[in-house]
Amino acid sequence: MKIGDNIREIREKEKKISKEDVATVLGITTKAYSNIENNVADITLTRLKELAEIFGVTPEYILNFHEKATYTNHFNNYEGNQGVNIMYQGCTPEQVHNLEKELKSSGEKLEGLKSSIKSKSN
Repeated sequence: MKIGDNIREIREKEKKISKEDVATVLGITTKAYSNIENNVADITLTRLKELAEIFGVTPEYILNFHEKATYTNHFNNYEGNQGVNIMYQGCTPEQVHNLEKELKSSGEKLEGLKSSIKSKSN
């Protein structure tokens, strides 16, 4: 995404400020401000700093808006986990699957080690 997209999303979704209000504070027309959000007009560092002040964020926050980590929660409860809910936060379904395979493999190794210890004790 481009910087104008980041600016628009911060304004609309996080700050809930109208285009007209931002344009007024910047001292430009709504059309000129729309050109910034639509990536038609290039943005200067001075303008970026002004927008950051209006939104109460840092310029870096605007620039990196879509690079923020996203988190998803996956809860898995199935017969093999003895009623324990397993939650993976910030993982893709593929990563969850790989983690579950590793967990199962570790459990099998643990059971093998327990059996080995029992047989040596007897």
